[in-house]
Amino acid sequence: MTGITADKINAALGLIDRFENGEQPLTPQDAEQLVRRIFDACGYDVTQSGFVGGDQGVDCYFSGLIDGKNQTVAVEVRVGRRPADIKSVQQAFALKNQSPNFDRAMVISRAGFLAETLREAESMGLGEIDLFGPAALRNWVTKQVIPEDVTASYERIVGGAMKSLADLVARYPQALAKLQWWEVEAVLREAFEGMGFGARKTRSSKDGGFDLELTISEGGKRRVFLVEVKHWTDQRPGSGHLKKLIKVTLSKEVEGSFLLSSSGFTKTVYSGITEISVPVRLGAGEKIVALCRTYYRLKNQLWREDVNLHQELLSGTWAIGDRTRGNNR
Repeated sequence: MTGITADKINAALGLIDRFENGEQPLTPQDAEQLVRRIFDACGYDVTQSGFVGGDQGVDCYFSGLIDGKNQTVAVEVRVGRRPADIKSVQQAFALKNQSPNFDRAMVISRAGFLAETLREAESMGLGEIDLFGPAALRNWVTKQVIPEDVTASYERIVGGAMKSLADLVARYPQALAKLQWWEVEAVLREAFEGMGFGARKTRSSKDGGFDLELTISEGGKRRVFLVEVKHWTDQRPGSGHLKKLIKVTLSKEVEGSFLLSSSGFTKTVYSGITEISVPVRLGAGEKIVALCRTYYRLKNQLWREDVNLHQELLSGTWAIGDRTRGNNR
């Protein structure tokens, strides 16, 4: 999330007016697009449904700093002219609990909510489910202006924290298990930048299928690599995730891609994959730790050694189809 101006807030408020008073009938698709644009105007990274493990039924979701910490919010939009009932809260709560990627859920209802619905939300998930009618949504949006100095301070604090976490993982690999998924992505970005890569965190709403875009220059040639990061405690990525990365690698025409998973991969990760010549490589938790250790070593040396960035990427990873590596970690 970035700092936003009064102009953007006014744009968001105008969109809320359209959401509340738009021409009849306002289709669910039109309402979803308006809500997506409201959060986008507020500076949040907004993604339409379909990117988190397939279509989970959410209309969109967004990520940003909420209540002092980075959170990802699943959003359900209700466009009917009757106040939303208890079922809408129950469905949102179920969707939020079904995905490890969602920290909370939000239901936005054009006609507001029944009193019993508000009580149900408080009893089911206080602090986990937010219910917004148009008036409540306006009130929330007007509080989203973040002065630029606050934004800079936030980025400085978070950047310092990621440096410390990268150092911690380098020194104590078991600390990796304590990190949240978004922290692992941020730590790796810090590590890559510290090693000499250009590292850009992607917005899934615009790219999809990868978290980081890395660039290096060799012999005057710019080389681009994609990195998708999975950090799960109760499951491992499989063939669906690998196929998705293969697809985006081919469409982007990049030098290569890497699927890094702290929990390893399923035994069937190569199931149904025939394009083994695609430059996509896999790496487990040991690779994530190794990157943090290289970052730590380079940062703390009295002299800066020359590092072959491409070889540093390849080291500790394996190519598609290598069934002797990483399937059952």
